[in-house]
Amino acid sequence: MNKVTFFDVEYVNSKNKSICQIGLVCEDFITREPILPERNIFINPQDGFDYSCVKVHGITDEKVKNAKKFPEVWKEIEQYFTNAVVIGHNVASTDLDALVKNLRRHNLDIPEFYYICTYELAREYVPRYFVQNYGMSTLCFYFDVEMDSAHDAFDDACANSDLFRVFVERYSIDIDKHIRKYIPHETACFTRYITSPEIRKSISEFFGTLRGFSIDNRITPEEHEYLIRWKDEYSQYSGMQSIADILDAIDRILEDGIVTIEEILGLQATVRNYLGIMSSSLPTLATQILNGILRGIAIDGKVTEEECTSLRQWLYDNIYLAGHYPFDKLIDLLEEVLLDNTVTREEATYIASVIEELLNPVESLKEQVYSVANKRVCLSGNFAYGKKPDVAKYIAGKGGIIDSNVTKSTDILVIGDLECQFYSYGNYGTKVKKALEYNEKGCNIHIIKESDLFSQAM
Repeated sequence: MNKVTFFDVEYVNSKNKSICQIGLVCEDFITREPILPERNIFINPQDGFDYSCVKVHGITDEKVKNAKKFPEVWKEIEQYFTNAVVIGHNVASTDLDALVKNLRRHNLDIPEFYYICTYELAREYVPRYFVQNYGMSTLCFYFDVEMDSAHDAFDDACANSDLFRVFVERYSIDIDKHIRKYIPHETACFTRYITSPEIRKSISEFFGTLRGFSIDNRITPEEHEYLIRWKDEYSQYSGMQSIADILDAIDRILEDGIVTIEEILGLQATVRNYLGIMSSSLPTLATQILNGILRGIAIDGKVTEEECTSLRQWLYDNIYLAGHYPFDKLIDLLEEVLLDNTVTREEATYIASVIEELLNPVESLKEQVYSVANKRVCLSGNFAYGKKPDVAKYIAGKGGIIDSNVTKSTDILVIGDLECQFYSYGNYGTKVKKALEYNEKGCNIHIIKESDLFSQAM
């Protein structure tokens, strides 16, 4: 065995293991001379990001959105794996498994892989009482192997190269006895990753949107088109029973090219079947449905008196939402407008603008902030700049005071440019909701996006 490739990957979710970074060190094991150049490659995974994975390696969608895609990268790196022994930590169950999943996803040929796992070597040769565990960081610390940063694919591959040589020299390991042939596991067809909270939120809002469609007892071309877009967007998740049933119902509706109000009511009934199994709290579920109703009302750009009356009745029926944004703002507005039992064109236009603000609160309420010095700043969501502690450190360096939660004394709420997939209330999360509620009560919390903050000279 001469050609060895030390190999590590990072991926954006554990379901598909869609790779976002690959680290490679290929050398002659005897002479330590490089056979191929070291590679540190970032990849656009073309898949959904699981925030739990992002928290580990810090690679965000923003960081890799313009990077090469996997098929293009594979053409460049396949030679690192041919006639070589691949070495890594948990390399079979993690890194090679991810590599094979990505090859299958893109219909690329899978070569034969031979590997040595440093995790298995550690379990065999390093006494258990020497180390707390057999993790890469623990072993590198114990054997005094330099490791620049854990969970960086290239740094891990480099550290693994040094760790492997320490094992071989310290324990006089005959490495040929530890070479294994990698046997790929069967994998399901690729389905873009999406979190369960996202699916639950999407179903709740879709139910509300359908209800908004049906208020005026007619289906507009915009509403018809929305059904087609929703079907196209969620068809990739048809492996989930709830989505599959909803898609089947939409297919039947769209068959003849005509969408009737009766069909929309039937689709509502299908979607309603899945509201009962939602794990969300009742206020969260109702707020998501309300967001959908607002979207359904406003989708054609018009708001009618009938829609206003029906929306007010829905708010009456869900009075327990009082105190939850945007209930109070909506009910006060509708009570005032409907006081004379008529809705003028000007009032309808104003209500439509309010609904647009409610559906996109960050876009509509963001303000210019030219300094954070001596201001209390709270952070929400995922940030393109980096991990939230890095953003907090940057703001603190500019004289800002970081609040962990939104309070009445908070001056600025900064929303990360990477939409948080766990947002409960449509296009915004709990902190935005709290800030909006405080502002309704007279506070003055500036809500801005990350990009607007960093574009200003602070």
